[in-house]
Amino acid sequence: MSGNWWKPDYSGGSDTQAPSAPSSLTASAASSSQINLSWTASTDNVGVTGYRVFRGGVQVGTPTGTTFNDTGLTASTAYSYTVKAIDAAGNLSANSNTANATTSAASTGTNLALGKTTVASSIEGAGFEASKATDGNSSTRWASIEGSNNQWIYVDLGTTQSVNRVKLNWEAAYGKGYKIQVSNDATTWTDAFTTTTGNGAIDDITFTAKNGRYVRVLGTARGTAYGYSLFDFEVYGS
Repeated sequence: MSGNWWKPDYSGGSDTQAPSAPSSLTASAASSSQINLSWTASTDNVGVTGYRVFRGGVQVGTPTGTTFNDTGLTASTAYSYTVKAIDAAGNLSANSNTANATTSAASTGTNLALGKTTVASSIEGAGFEASKATDGNSSTRWASIEGSNNQWIYVDLGTTQSVNRVKLNWEAAYGKGYKIQVSNDATTWTDAFTTTTGNGAIDDITFTAKNGRYVRVLGTARGTAYGYSLFDFEVYGS
């Protein structure tokens, strides 16, 4: 057959409709270096696949759910956020409303966990012991076994303390879901903080003060295919 081949045109069936804009965006300071965002889900004729979070007009996150924790921020600083939805065809919605929040002042005090006895549910191997997370050296780290979500590390503060802040410096193998817990006997634990949207780097977490001798990070969901790994596990009192 000679001449030009007929080429079908599928453009008429492509998805060009953008999702609705996310609504009710709120921002709240969680610590001196973290602001937590939440919003109401967008709708789409085919389906929303995720969101794009913008801080001061610069994209800083790509969550699939309707929450995002922005970490590594500067203390006592105001930040402004908007969010857009995206669908499978790459259509972006209009901006959400703008939400503003100011990080709290930097906390001061003594790291109560420094050099204290530290215990973990597992280690990846020699050189990755639990004590590496509380030795004050940010080049050493604790690492759990790979492939298991339910792993933990706790530190014995020596005496009962009023604890209201934990700082976690994650290696690449971070916790997407985890809890901060306190205990007086290392057996019965009380939740002080819970997240399912961790994104690694440094999590500087403040919470209502709780009394306990032991402080634990309990992993519930890994952020990678590996285990959990912490360069630093710091604890501060109120």
